[in-house]
Amino acid sequence: MSAEAHAAGATPVQAQGPGHLQAPAQQHGPVLAPAPAGDPRVLVAEGLEAVLPSGAGVGPWSGEIRAGEQVLLLGPSGSGKSTLLRVLAGAIPSHQRGRVTGTVRLFDGTAGDPADGMAGGTAGGPHDGTAGGAADGFVEGAGVIDPVAGGVLATAPVLGHLGQDPVDGVCLPLIADDVALPLESACTLPERIGPRVHEVLSAMGVGELAHHPAATLSGGQLQRASLAAAIAARPRLLLLDEPTAMLDAEGVAAVRSAVDAATDQTGCALLLVEHRLDEWAGEQGLDGLPARTVALDRSGRVLADGPTREVLTAHGPALREQGCWLPREIEERIGGSWPAEPVGSAEPAGSAALVPLASATPRSEVLLHLRDATLGPPGPTGRGEGSVLTGADLEIRAGRLLAVVGRNGSGKSTLLGALSRLDPLRAGTLEGAAAGLAFQRPESQFVGDTVEDELSASGASQDVRRAMLERLDLADHAAQSPYRLSGGQQRRLSFGAMLLADRPVLLADEPGYGLDRAAHEAVLALLREAADAGRGVVMTTHDLRSLEVADEVVVIADGRLVGPLAPAALLADDALLRRAGLRVADRPSYAHADDPAPRTALDPPALPRAPLARRDPTVLLGLLTALSIVCITLTDPAPLLVLYALLAAGTMLGLRLGPLALARAQAPFVLFAAGVFMVNVLSRPGHEPWPDLPVRVTSEGIVLGAALALRALVIGLGAVAVVRASDPGRTMTSLRTHARLPARIALALLAGQRLLEDLPRRWATITRAHRLRRPPSADGTPARLGPRAMGRCAFALLVDAIRSSTRIAFALESRGLGTGERTQWRTAALTRADGALVVGVVLAVAAVLVLAG
Repeated sequence: MSAEAHAAGATPVQAQGPGHLQAPAQQHGPVLAPAPAGDPRVLVAEGLEAVLPSGAGVGPWSGEIRAGEQVLLLGPSGSGKSTLLRVLAGAIPSHQRGRVTGTVRLFDGTAGDPADGMAGGTAGGPHDGTAGGAADGFVEGAGVIDPVAGGVLATAPVLGHLGQDPVDGVCLPLIADDVALPLESACTLPERIGPRVHEVLSAMGVGELAHHPAATLSGGQLQRASLAAAIAARPRLLLLDEPTAMLDAEGVAAVRSAVDAATDQTGCALLLVEHRLDEWAGEQGLDGLPARTVALDRSGRVLADGPTREVLTAHGPALREQGCWLPREIEERIGGSWPAEPVGSAEPAGSAALVPLASATPRSEVLLHLRDATLGPPGPTGRGEGSVLTGADLEIRAGRLLAVVGRNGSGKSTLLGALSRLDPLRAGTLEGAAAGLAFQRPESQFVGDTVEDELSASGASQDVRRAMLERLDLADHAAQSPYRLSGGQQRRLSFGAMLLADRPVLLADEPGYGLDRAAHEAVLALLREAADAGRGVVMTTHDLRSLEVADEVVVIADGRLVGPLAPAALLADDALLRRAGLRVADRPSYAHADDPAPRTALDPPALPRAPLARRDPTVLLGLLTALSIVCITLTDPAPLLVLYALLAAGTMLGLRLGPLALARAQAPFVLFAAGVFMVNVLSRPGHEPWPDLPVRVTSEGIVLGAALALRALVIGLGAVAVVRASDPGRTMTSLRTHARLPARIALALLAGQRLLEDLPRRWATITRAHRLRRPPSADGTPARLGPRAMGRCAFALLVDAIRSSTRIAFALESRGLGTGERTQWRTAALTRADGALVVGVVLAVAAVLVLAG
């Protein structure tokens, strides 16, 4: 709630006892929720209110949450749900500016399972498998934490937090290491960390991805992995901000099952922000939702706090009017429909003005035709899981809206990349008009400094731009930077800019992702209007509610396209819905109860095949340092040449590299060495063996230049060998084990590597998106980018990287990465082979030095 609204006399919310609030008098009256009796408190708030610099905020809220209690936080976009979660997590004001008033306390009890060898609270050393206190694993009064004063690190021992952006929710390069991070912070015994990591990843249905690089995973997979990290250390309170936004039905069921298990087994409490209420509830209907709901109005005030069924029944009309999704049962009770019949040929007023098309197109004319195509991800920077579509035949017709559905990783985004001509076909043909594509991450497509500049780039007239701003509800933000808009506002702006472009075909990748009801309906209405104005529209979705505006549906299942079908035909085909990931399969992939030999621990990561790559990284770094010192002391080229020859032979044998591969790896050092040699040859004073040459060359310059050049080659080749033999994760583990490198430094460096690994994918996404903002070539292929456009892409990448770094820093702290004591899961043991390598290198260097005199 904004400060201005509070000062203007908004009705205060009065506490009726712990955990119970009375709704404002002008509403339907009080809805009281008796808190579970006898359970210890996890959180208590009194008059808690947060106001951001923009004036938006949330509160005041007074209440409590008890162990094992599940609470749904419901409200329209902009009501402050995420802000409240960030306050409770300690991120405001420590990571984000804001004014927080009132009080909030977290109760720090023993949050572990005795069988797990871990316990919450302040870390004082590795836990030995015992946990004191109450039988349920919690001890109230063990400590009180103030999130506002203490910040994220103070709340980390008792809180698990999952933010909206799954890409930045995974901090470290490998998924298993990321999930192990909070367990290390909780001082869990190292031998118990592996089994727990396997347990939570398997519960999320991504157990096979434990040793996969995060940069290769899809958004849905990252979302599951982030949640696994949030629940791994068995926190007292889980704060989940739209945990299912990018998941198919099977993913939602896996997440719900894991969260229920966490609350049932450990008494963990849950505060959930979720738009997809029916998907979360599953077949249980309203009984599948959290038993208690805190509802916020658009200003951030508490509308009601009580039993979910009563709150939704009493305040459903008001919540729906303000843009909230409601469960199907409530929608039907108050006169809604779910989902509505396809709009089909509805002709909205004013659509021609808002969605212009250069030339009238006869309805049902084929605008784009994909024939017998084989499709795959766009290459090493693509985010797909390697899925490929084969034998794909698809017609995009004027005036028709086609929905494409399928489970996570089935190839929906791959199909759009091919239809937009951003990605080449592996086989088959694509003929027809140019297509525009609205990406899942709208900030990737921004080319203007302000909201109005974004629409100006389309070339539309000022009147049309103003009408579109009004239509998008962005007129008040026309002079604002697009990067400062909310997620829903950015999505609407992205669609508006693409609609104003003169593209006969419009593609939309998950247009409803993360949107509340009002924003979702606004975006779908824009797509429907575009189709009714004569365009061909294709959208991907895993949300059945989006089918209400579709004319036909194509299902991606088992690498093939099924359809097109009428939406009603798909909704009536239960088997096809399950194949499409829109309903949970009879035996989903995350269910392992019937496996003949279920694994109870992680398989170890695969060992490198090359002999040198099996050696300890600290040993390799030590040898490189010693070799560099020896080289610096040598001024005679002969021993340096022998050392270089021995090192080159050892590197090729130890890393199994061919001569050409080794030469390519050394290319920068060769260029540097050549420069050093030439500078010394031409500038060093001394005897001139060839006085008739047009340039002055000295013997001293040749000798010293050769020595310096060989010195650079030896050190450079040694560095190449060490880098090729050691991956960053093994290196940091080894340095933490043997060199006592502080965990905070080692893990922060790995988090930086995680971001660097993801930059090529982000750059590819941004440049692809910007290509689509420019006029296409005659054959519909997206235009190439010039220097100025590349500069804008670089700026967009910089903004994205800065925002990601702040979110990753918050995620690291939320996993407990501080200066306190912690355990170390992965360790590096020195072997006899490491000792033999050291002895061999020392003897070889000593022999060269002795022979050189």
